[in-house]
Amino acid sequence: MKLRSENLVRAKFPKVYQYNHRKTGTYFLVDARKKKYGLTERKTFQSKTLAMKHAADIEEQFHKFGAQADVPKEKVVMADRFQGLTVQLAHFGKSPEDAVTHYVEHLGLEALRNVKPFIRDLVDQWEIYKKSDQTVTKRYLNEVHSLCMFIKRTWGDLKPDDLKRNVIDLKLKGMKVKNNTRRKYRLFIGMFFKWVVDEGHLVKNPAEGIKFKSEAYKGQSYTVEQTKKLFRHIIETNRDLVGYFAVLTFAGLRPTEGARVQWRDYNEKTHQLYVRKGKTPDRYVNLEPVAVEWMKFHRENTPEGTPFVNLTNLENRMKVIRTAVFNGGWIQDGLRHGFGTHYKALTQSINKVADQMGNSVAIVLRHYARTITKDECDAFWQLTPAVVMADEQTKTV
Repeated sequence: MKLRSENLVRAKFPKVYQYNHRKTGTYFLVDARKKKYGLTERKTFQSKTLAMKHAADIEEQFHKFGAQADVPKEKVVMADRFQGLTVQLAHFGKSPEDAVTHYVEHLGLEALRNVKPFIRDLVDQWEIYKKSDQTVTKRYLNEVHSLCMFIKRTWGDLKPDDLKRNVIDLKLKGMKVKNNTRRKYRLFIGMFFKWVVDEGHLVKNPAEGIKFKSEAYKGQSYTVEQTKKLFRHIIETNRDLVGYFAVLTFAGLRPTEGARVQWRDYNEKTHQLYVRKGKTPDRYVNLEPVAVEWMKFHRENTPEGTPFVNLTNLENRMKVIRTAVFNGGWIQDGLRHGFGTHYKALTQSINKVADQMGNSVAIVLRHYARTITKDECDAFWQLTPAVVMADEQTKTV
């Protein structure tokens, strides 16, 4: 580009020229080159005001500090670069010093992030932590393990800071499951990241605020005929488990609660059963006459010194029973749900059902509010050992 006198806007050093570019329009060139003093700066501006100010600043510095012909070229280059940074940062109201401070902080955070463990390693540590809790059930620990594997497969290669709430939210929404299952995944994921926060690897739990609407749900249960078929099979093949199934079916105990029952927990005079602490606090339940009959049957058919429930290989024996009676179509907590439904029909009191089963009223309303007929209710509460065995004897005859 030739510097023409007709384009001259400022005549004294440093000179300012005005030009027109066919694409960008008018611009102003500040020419601060002086070979004698080692000055090589040429800078363009879109504004005449900025160009004139820049030229005036150079002139002021030139007069204030004088010519320094011995300035090394590399220093001039560095000064030009610094000036360029100053101009770029000025648009954001920041200085090169601010930029350096910010970058140093960034490097510190990056170094801190690099020493943080991966999510897959934290999941392993959390699972060990959960397994050290002696108050939880084997079933709960199996659920923990399953969710740990899910977290590792999905986000194991990330650092805790990399995972954001929206990522978790979209992952759960994309699963082909019901909302109640999503809520369970969200619960365990939230528990895990709360532990990560407590351990100092995160500031905030990324699962906080993720919610899924609860679906209307009624606990499934067995019919009276299915229940009768089950007890007939148990009497014939696994008579030592009659008491276990009786407290699940006619007292509403959870499987883990039923497995903890001991003979001394049952008062034969008051017909009260002590339910030991587990998922919920311990409680006493009053047994209905049909349950009393089954307890009596179990006592009469259990050798002295034998525990109320034989826990040896119990889980595998349960699988065999499920296959034989229901062809594998076992309803999770179906016996307990059946008790809740029939006990609600018998007492007409949600509060009594909640107290008996160790649940909240809200849970009872969600699971056991199914309406049944009086005939169905009466038939259930008449399922004594005599009735079950009499039906089988009639069929044999």
